Amino acid sequence: MTAQISHRGHCRCGSVIMQAHAEPNFSVYCHCDDCRRSSGAPVTASVAFPKDAIVWETAATLARYRNGTATRLFCLKCGSPVAHEHDSATDRTFFNTGFMDDPSAFPPTAHTFAIQQLDWLQLADDLPRYDKTILIHTQTGQ
Repeated sequence: MTAQISHRGHCRCGSVIMQAHAEPNFSVYCHCDDCRRSSGAPVTASVAFPKDAIVWETAATLARYRNGTATRLFCLKCGSPVAHEHDSATDRTFFNTGFMDDPSAFPPTAHTFAIQQLDWLQLADDLPRYDKTILIHTQTGQ
């Protein structure tokens, strides 16, 4: 008997709760301007799960805001950023790592939009850095 894979996340007030019944596609730091503005932080970390593996346990206060090619998901009650969806990856949802119940389980494996990294932000790691989205590289196998 194999144990079912399950990763849970919830917003600050608990009004938005999700379960992902799959291993993540990948986990990254994103330095793009849109991620910075939506999170209020100099960089965001996110973990991508296949959309067909996501079950929303509670989502009555889940709201969406579309900006260009990205849609941001957040809780209307407490304002917590939850996730984002992107036109370039319609098969997955990118959850803010801080939304996950066990954020330490999803260490980033790369930096995306590294060309937009703030000059004063120093992250000492040897992770690959991409000038744009990692999706270009994962879809082409590079």
